[in-house]
Amino acid sequence: MAAKYKSPVLGMYVGSTPTIITTDFASTRELLLKPEFQGRPDIFTVRLRSFNELWGVLFTEGPLWAEQRRFSLRHLRDFGFGRRFDKMEAATEEEVRTLLDSIRCPVAAEKGMVRDGEVLLPDLLYPGFINATLQTLTGERVARDRHDKLRGLSRAVRLFQRHLEPSGGAVNITPWARHLLPDTLSATGLERANQGVQDFVDELLEREKLSFDENALRGFVDVFLAEMRKRPDSHFTDKQLAVMLADFLIPSSTAVPITVAMALAYLAQHPDKQDAAHLEIDAVVGRGRLPTLDDRSSLPYTEAILREVLRLDTNTALSVTHKCTQDTFFRGYFVPKGTLLIPNIWAANRDPAVFEKGDEFGPERFLDSRTGTLKKKDPTMAFGLGKRLCPGETFSRQTMFLYLSALLQNYSFAVSADGYLPSEEDMIPGFLVTPKSFWLRVAARP
Repeated sequence: MAAKYKSPVLGMYVGSTPTIITTDFASTRELLLKPEFQGRPDIFTVRLRSFNELWGVLFTEGPLWAEQRRFSLRHLRDFGFGRRFDKMEAATEEEVRTLLDSIRCPVAAEKGMVRDGEVLLPDLLYPGFINATLQTLTGERVARDRHDKLRGLSRAVRLFQRHLEPSGGAVNITPWARHLLPDTLSATGLERANQGVQDFVDELLEREKLSFDENALRGFVDVFLAEMRKRPDSHFTDKQLAVMLADFLIPSSTAVPITVAMALAYLAQHPDKQDAAHLEIDAVVGRGRLPTLDDRSSLPYTEAILREVLRLDTNTALSVTHKCTQDTFFRGYFVPKGTLLIPNIWAANRDPAVFEKGDEFGPERFLDSRTGTLKKKDPTMAFGLGKRLCPGETFSRQTMFLYLSALLQNYSFAVSADGYLPSEEDMIPGFLVTPKSFWLRVAARP
């Protein structure tokens, strides 16, 4: 449509609501950074996951959002979210070792994901990434023999996201129609999936409350519970904590492990680039220990692979819908308060004006052609920009690096016997664009 109208900025109505979509790098960046465009729409699907109210940090706005975002960022850092933290890194290393063991010697619950020299992705990756987040939230992780619990959470989150549409969808335009056509409008699936996420969070909170000790705070949940006791008449409530936890668990249940899985899929298609990563890791780390975050600056090609997958395979393709909070102008057009704003990050990250051969996999674009070092500037917008920048960006990038570098240190990956790899044509649409599960051949490196 942008090509038809020869404009990177499109205006339309979604139901009766004016809506703007940006489709190139410059306009998308401008939209994400504009102060008047930092609101969130009040819609059915948001209230569905928030007890028919507005809680959490991902889909809220105004004083509640500002207060809770500030509080969560400040205290999550104390437990390794967004900064170097020895305990967190040690816990992540344990999770990485568990994954490597799962490939070498799967337990009964993993045998459906490891077969005859092949692994099922992203499925095998979900528990480790969720556990990394749980470590910051509770100070604890779920044992390997109970990983099915974590896979159940990931399944529920993915189902919820697959029933969502970033632009709102019919269920948000006419929410009353869900009573007439619950299956057609995905309302039944949304409610069932949301209940699965709520059940996991409720069980987690019940366990944390029973063992809470204000003199020994184990993670972010304990800090929030302590604040609830200090400020009983505030936004620090059971509902806010429950929805906020769901917000934090969404990326680790889907987007982050999927990015690592897609990195392996691309490398299976491009063995020369996989060989380059193997050589780099062997030269810097060797085989006697696992890669750590101390190695990150010395592994520019491995880091460039992750940057390229985040650019080429932006799974938050249309981001989270923004809302205009006051009358303003955008690129010469009047934008009334309440307008929905959809930044097409997928298109922006492939804009040929910024990324040469943007539809091709090329990690080298992030390396200095003379020195081979990583370019300081990463223009991609996979995590958003501005005040709505994903607060988990640093944590996610660190965790993805630790997993990908360890997997490439120990294994080689190739296209499976069935020859199937995810493609743009068969991606599953939704709030996140996700691949179908796929197998890769895996071989221990000599």
